[in-house]
Amino acid sequence: MRLKLSALGGSGQRWWFLDGSPLGSTQGADSLALALQERGQHQLSVLDEGGLTARVEFQVLE
Repeated sequence: MRLKLSALGGSGQRWWFLDGSPLGSTQGADSLALALQERGQHQLSVLDEGGLTARVEFQVLE
């Protein structure tokens, strides 16, 4: 499964994490590509320069 990650709101640089592990970073309205191959429950989170965070939990079935 391929995902295109981007965040609305927040400011400056953003750091992305999947299941607590760093994925990479983006700046402003840039996006980050993620190729997800593991089934099961996952948690995606993002942290911006101002310390704001957002998190979503999802499940991959196939």
